[in-house]
Amino acid sequence: MPLRRATASVDRLTLEQKVGQMFMLAFAGSTAASAATLLRDHHVGACYLSNDNLVDPAQSATLMAELQGLARAGSGVPALLAADQEGAWAVLTRHSCPGPGNMGLGATGAVDDTREMYTVFGEELRAAGLNADLAPAADVNSNPLNSIIGMRSFGEDPEAVARHVRAAVAGLHDAGIIAAAKHFPGHGDSSIDTHRGLARVDGDRQALGRRELVPFRAAVDCGVDIVMTSHIMFPALDPEHPATLSPVILGDLLRGTMGFGGVILTDSFNMQAIRRAYDPLDAVVQTVQAGADMVLLAEERYGDESGDYVERQVRLVAGLVRAVRQGRLPASRVDDAVARILALKARYGLADRPVASATAAVKAVGSPAHREIERRVAADAVVLIQNRGGVVPLNAERSQRLVVLSATDEEGYHRMAAGRGIGPNVVERPAEVATAEIRRRRPDALSLSLRDGEWEAQAGRLAGASAFVVVTEKFPLAGFDFPDATQHRLIQWLVSTQTSPVIVLACRDPYELAAFPGVDAYICAVGYRPACARAAVDVLFGDTAPRGRLPVSIPGLHPVGHGLNYP
Repeated sequence: MPLRRATASVDRLTLEQKVGQMFMLAFAGSTAASAATLLRDHHVGACYLSNDNLVDPAQSATLMAELQGLARAGSGVPALLAADQEGAWAVLTRHSCPGPGNMGLGATGAVDDTREMYTVFGEELRAAGLNADLAPAADVNSNPLNSIIGMRSFGEDPEAVARHVRAAVAGLHDAGIIAAAKHFPGHGDSSIDTHRGLARVDGDRQALGRRELVPFRAAVDCGVDIVMTSHIMFPALDPEHPATLSPVILGDLLRGTMGFGGVILTDSFNMQAIRRAYDPLDAVVQTVQAGADMVLLAEERYGDESGDYVERQVRLVAGLVRAVRQGRLPASRVDDAVARILALKARYGLADRPVASATAAVKAVGSPAHREIERRVAADAVVLIQNRGGVVPLNAERSQRLVVLSATDEEGYHRMAAGRGIGPNVVERPAEVATAEIRRRRPDALSLSLRDGEWEAQAGRLAGASAFVVVTEKFPLAGFDFPDATQHRLIQWLVSTQTSPVIVLACRDPYELAAFPGVDAYICAVGYRPACARAAVDVLFGDTAPRGRLPVSIPGLHPVGHGLNYP
């Protein structure tokens, strides 16, 4: 849609309707009741949907139709309905096909896998009534201590990440879904989770240009619709403001140098990086002045918040209206932002899209064809990183008295359950899926889930094992780290006390190998979805050959691109 036509549409909206279009807000529950105030009364232009809202495909299709009805009853403009469907983080998780996630796709090395997987994301979202995916993450994960990006990144090589970003955007576009590259200008070199505080990346301009900016240039060049900002300080670019509030980063760099003409969306203003450092309304005014077109309050809450969440969002919308009326924010900046938003909605024909069908949603989400793509891509991702003595695949002798162990700290799952509205949304625990797959092949295998330090008491039962398989898991969680030290202590104890081979089957990223380099074999699924756990077990038993290659380096051990075949 030409911008002049969008501008004409802007002219027909009231100030309240214009400002409402500039927010993507969240609501609790699985019905449209909580969203009515936002969409109908305050003309909010977009909703962030999570597993708090989406119960199953049929309910999702019905809910999305109701949300669009509320939007039309308010401003008359169709709503952007968006979710984080990026693999490592997912919605409709019990039903959809999230695949291995971006780092797993990076491990395949095959951009065709990425395009196909993101087409699946797009087809399932569209069938469920959504029209936008807040993906892909275009972050280059160069910092192994990065707890919030990690497996959400395609890897640490900028050019490889750029190739996968292009493929992901193309896959979403193939399905008619709006794509968003995040978190500009890059969240991969941070060690602070911006859900907890303001992060900082200290690279100079040249280093940022060679690394962080490469995938975002690729995203802009291939026509990405939305770029999401990060709440991170980049002193080499702007020593005073985080990217979200920086006219230098959003205006001069993204709009000017990089030539991005689409919608700039902020990361969530519910994150502590903003809430701890800025007055919320002042920050909203600043980000719009800096060049952001739409403000996001994505996650419902972290589990410890009180008060009326919708009312807090409504106050920000009303506050931005007052800022325009009082002259703190030029009306021309609002018109420019809304013109871009309306142009995006018109380009995808949102006003003309038919209402989502519950029957079609049930048929499309998790369809056999999609499950087969997910299975194949997960198999492509598995990396055999270490294999001393060729202990993998297991032969008859090594699997004669197999002991399968896990030592996942339950506190991690308790914290995961407390955080609502955002995150990996794990339905089936990967250690349980992997253990079940192993026992399906070897029913007599001994399987134990151990608490911290319990392994000494179990030493008698472990004696005489022909091989040990330890299943490890970790997840990029918003607001805290998933604890994995207990798992590592178990492996270190086994390596130091047992003579039988110790094999780690990792349903996670591969960085942990640096903590126990003495293991005999390390099979990394580079993903924690059920398809990933099953694919790793297939490699363990030799049902499939390992095809993946490391998308990140393991400090002091293995470089990017490392991966073994069977001997």
